[in-house]
Amino acid sequence: MVIVLDPQEKAEFDGLVTLLRASDPKFCRRVDRMSRPRPLLYTTAALALWILAPICIVFGGWTGALFAVVLTGYAFRLYAKRNGHKPEPAWWVATRGRPAHPA
Repeated sequence: MVIVLDPQEKAEFDGLVTLLRASDPKFCRRVDRMSRPRPLLYTTAALALWILAPICIVFGGWTGALFAVVLTGYAFRLYAKRNGHKPEPAWWVATRGRPAHPA
Protein backbone atom coordinates (compact mmCIF):
# COMPACT_ATOMS: atom_id res chain seq x y z
CA MET A 1 0.00 0.00 0.00
CA VAL A 2 1.41 3.33 -1.07
CA ILE A 3 0.28 6.52 0.61
CA VAL A 4 0.60 9.61 -1.54
CA LEU A 5 0.61 12.90 0.29
CA ASP A 6 -0.84 16.10 -1.03
CA PRO A 7 1.95 18.65 -1.75
CA GLN A 8 0.68 20.86 1.08
CA GLU A 9 0.62 17.91 3.51
CA LYS A 10 4.12 16.91 2.42
CA ALA A 11 5.39 20.44 3.08
CA GLU A 12 3.79 20.40 6.54
CA PHE A 13 5.28 16.98 7.28
CA ASP A 14 8.75 18.10 6.16
CA GLY A 15 8.39 21.18 8.38
CA LEU A 16 7.51 19.00 11.37
CA VAL A 17 10.47 16.72 10.72
CA THR A 18 12.81 19.71 10.44
CA LEU A 19 11.41 21.16 13.68
CA LEU A 20 11.82 17.82 15.46
CA ARG A 21 15.42 17.47 14.27
CA ALA A 22 16.22 20.98 15.47
CA SER A 23 14.46 20.70 18.84
CA ASP A 24 15.43 17.14 19.86
CA PRO A 25 18.72 15.98 18.31
CA LYS A 26 19.08 13.16 20.85
CA PHE A 27 15.82 11.56 19.70
CA CYS A 28 16.85 11.92 16.05
CA ARG A 29 20.19 10.21 16.76
CA ARG A 30 18.34 7.27 18.34
CA VAL A 31 15.96 7.00 15.38
CA ASP A 32 18.86 7.19 12.90
CA ARG A 33 20.74 4.52 14.86
CA MET A 34 17.78 2.13 14.55
CA SER A 35 18.11 2.11 10.76
CA ARG A 36 21.79 1.14 10.83
CA PRO A 37 22.90 -2.51 11.08
CA ARG A 38 24.24 -3.81 14.38
CA PRO A 39 27.48 -5.61 13.52
CA LEU A 40 28.23 -6.83 17.03
CA LEU A 41 24.76 -8.34 17.42
CA TYR A 42 24.97 -10.14 14.07
CA THR A 43 28.46 -11.47 14.77
CA THR A 44 27.47 -12.67 18.26
CA ALA A 45 24.34 -14.39 16.93
CA ALA A 46 26.37 -16.08 14.17
CA LEU A 47 28.94 -17.29 16.70
CA ALA A 48 26.20 -18.68 18.96
CA LEU A 49 24.64 -20.55 16.04
CA TRP A 50 28.01 -22.01 15.02
CA ILE A 51 28.56 -23.22 18.58
CA LEU A 52 25.07 -24.69 18.72
CA ALA A 53 25.40 -26.62 15.42
CA PRO A 54 27.79 -29.38 16.67
CA ILE A 55 25.71 -29.78 19.82
CA CYS A 56 22.65 -30.39 17.62
CA ILE A 57 24.54 -33.06 15.67
CA VAL A 58 25.69 -34.88 18.80
CA PHE A 59 22.36 -34.88 20.61
CA GLY A 60 19.90 -34.76 17.69
CA GLY A 61 20.91 -37.55 15.35
CA TRP A 62 19.90 -37.06 11.74
CA THR A 63 17.32 -34.43 12.70
CA GLY A 64 19.99 -32.55 14.61
CA ALA A 65 22.29 -32.76 11.59
CA LEU A 66 19.60 -31.24 9.40
CA PHE A 67 18.99 -28.55 12.00
CA ALA A 68 22.76 -27.91 12.21
CA VAL A 69 22.91 -27.34 8.46
CA VAL A 70 20.12 -24.77 8.70
CA LEU A 71 21.78 -23.09 11.70
CA THR A 72 25.14 -22.91 9.95
CA GLY A 73 23.61 -21.47 6.79
CA TYR A 74 21.77 -18.80 8.72
CA ALA A 75 24.90 -18.04 10.74
CA PHE A 76 26.84 -17.43 7.51
CA ARG A 77 24.05 -15.11 6.34
CA LEU A 78 24.19 -13.15 9.61
CA TYR A 79 27.97 -12.95 9.49
CA ALA A 80 27.89 -11.64 5.92
CA LYS A 81 25.20 -9.11 6.88
CA ARG A 82 27.17 -7.65 9.80
CA ASN A 83 28.56 -4.75 7.76
CA GLY A 84 25.22 -3.87 6.24
CA HIS A 85 26.27 -4.69 2.69
CA LYS A 86 23.69 -5.95 0.28
CA PRO A 87 24.32 -9.57 -0.67
CA GLU A 88 26.41 -10.02 -3.79
CA PRO A 89 25.22 -12.37 -6.52
CA ALA A 90 26.30 -15.94 -6.00
CA TRP A 91 29.45 -17.07 -7.79
CA TRP A 92 27.49 -19.57 -9.87
CA VAL A 93 25.15 -16.96 -11.35
CA ALA A 94 26.15 -16.54 -14.96
CA THR A 95 26.32 -12.90 -15.97
CA ARG A 96 28.37 -13.32 -19.13
CA GLY A 97 26.45 -12.99 -22.36
CA ARG A 98 23.80 -10.73 -20.85
CA PRO A 99 23.99 -7.00 -21.45
CA ALA A 100 24.65 -4.92 -18.37
CA HIS A 101 21.83 -2.48 -19.11
CA PRO A 102 18.92 -3.43 -21.32
CA ALA A 103 18.50 -1.06 -24.22
